[in-house]
Amino acid sequence: MIPRAWKGWLRRVLIAALIWCTGRTSRLVRVNWHIIERYHREGQPYLMGLWHNDILTGTYYLGRYRYPGMVSRSRDGEDIAWVIERFGFETLRGSTAAGASAVLRQALRRLHDGRPVIVTPDGPRGPRYALKPGIVGLARKTGVPIVPVCFSALRRWETHSWDRMRLIKPFTRVVLMVGEPIALDPAGDEEAQRVQVETAMRTLVRTAEAFSGAAAHYRDPVLEEAAEAEAQ
Repeated sequence: MIPRAWKGWLRRVLIAALIWCTGRTSRLVRVNWHIIERYHREGQPYLMGLWHNDILTGTYYLGRYRYPGMVSRSRDGEDIAWVIERFGFETLRGSTAAGASAVLRQALRRLHDGRPVIVTPDGPRGPRYALKPGIVGLARKTGVPIVPVCFSALRRWETHSWDRMRLIKPFTRVVLMVGEPIALDPAGDEEAQRVQVETAMRTLVRTAEAFSGAAAHYRDPVLEEAAEAEAQ
């Protein structure tokens, strides 16, 4: 029988190997990536909003930029931190449930140093595509914009977890789509701004899924209900 600790290590290694294999064999299509390039060229900080189910997809393609990323202290967070650190990420550990003050201080320091920070605003426990207030609070406090980013691919696996975590299959086309930056007025209504950012990030997912062709093969009730609500 394989010891439990070894099983955890093996799981992490297999996930990292799949990410590496997918990244090396797939074709990346960037949409609106010039937005990110402009911030990097000018040395301006920003908050990248990335839904939780895109973490593993983004690991290979975003790791080269050495982003600091906020990762929870949960068991799943331990696995995610181990994997993404192997691809170059700096992990800021904590969540809204545990270590919130510490991780927010770390994020603030990185932003004040002129570095971007990745936030998964529906993590670590969901609900899926439901924006928690942390990213909006950071944007209001620092004045840096929120840049929504998402990934999509027609050929992928989806887990049965709350976020339907995506694992892209090798030898496929991966779409990396960037949304328009969202600047928030610190004097504005915080709840209205939370809804604004949530809507923009959900819309970007639907747009990317249509662009990649995945929308015709993967139904997501959360996105469908959100689209119906927005249309009313």
